[in-house]
Amino acid sequence: MIHIYHGSGKGKTTTALGLAIRMAGHHKKCLIAQFLKDGTSGEIIFLKNQSHIDVRYHYPFRKFYFQMDETEKTKCIIAQQQLWQEVTSSTGYDCIILDEILDVIGLEMISLERVLKFLIENHDTKEIVLTGRNPDARLKELCDYETEMIAKKHPYDQNIPARKGVEY
Repeated sequence: MIHIYHGSGKGKTTTALGLAIRMAGHHKKCLIAQFLKDGTSGEIIFLKNQSHIDVRYHYPFRKFYFQMDETEKTKCIIAQQQLWQEVTSSTGYDCIILDEILDVIGLEMISLERVLKFLIENHDTKEIVLTGRNPDARLKELCDYETEMIAKKHPYDQNIPARKGVEY
């Protein structure tokens, strides 16, 4: 089945990772692919050491994509495509979390068609979770679960920076 957690609000990744923990608790194997992230958040540091959970990411930058110059953007696109190749060639997982894949699609780093093909081929045998913002209508139509997280209030809006252990 396919899950989509999207929107402007906090909690998309946390919700997806909760499913990974639940699956691991039942001895099911989960792949977490973090797109556009560097693997340094507290929950990922913890999950890297858990049995039944594999975490992968390819993001050698400490800034957002929109802050990159053209050379960095090219390297970033290549890294995200390499991670996608790892995901699509991986076998033996009961659950695959594609964290921030919606943003990668939106930035046209990986085509929507490639993602749709992967989902259609795998949705009957795996739980597949997509997170990010602005899912395409075709993804929304294909999914079995859709949850929109809406930001109502956030400290970032008051120029309070992200806090270690809370936001990352």
